[in-house]
Amino acid sequence: MDKEKAERNLKEILEKMNNSADIAQLHEYYKLYKKEVSFFKRSWAAAWLFMYYDSKENPRVLKTQGKTKPVNEKKGVFTAQEKPAQEKSKEGNASERVPVEINMSEEESKRLFISIGKNRRLFPREIITLIMSKTSAAREDIGMIRILDNYSFVQVRDIKAEEIINTLTGIRFRGRTLTVNFAKPKSTEPDNEN
Repeated sequence: MDKEKAERNLKEILEKMNNSADIAQLHEYYKLYKKEVSFFKRSWAAAWLFMYYDSKENPRVLKTQGKTKPVNEKKGVFTAQEKPAQEKSKEGNASERVPVEINMSEEESKRLFISIGKNRRLFPREIITLIMSKTSAAREDIGMIRILDNYSFVQVRDIKAEEIINTLTGIRFRGRTLTVNFAKPKSTEPDNEN
């Protein structure tokens, strides 16, 4: 095993999972994996899949949509210039990257407060995955996400709001016990956190 190559490939896998994976498709794979692989064998199966990927993957060249893209040899990941435009955030801040946003009207949605934010290296995709994995909410039920330093705001379909609050409140996530409730009206919400 080439340990340096394996480390580069693992970083690349995690980067792609956090920033460019199709979250709905990933969720379907997650559900199938969880259903078919027993709890006690999941880590071993993941390690085998990583070993298989590492033995097949050339760390210097990746194939995407029939084209070959160079990879940053130093880190083993795409450079900012090589990433597709939709993966870049508006301000260029990695922690504010937002997957394709689903616009919901205020009549059909509620805004939720979640007691975790950027200080726990939280990304919008992780909020989406958390909600989808713990509740019956689908990707279409989750709209705008705003992540601040210590907390976040998530727009969700009103018929799913109570379930999300009841399910996520009190669970441990990223070393914190979550508090989830309805957000205060925007007029009372601070623009910037100190």
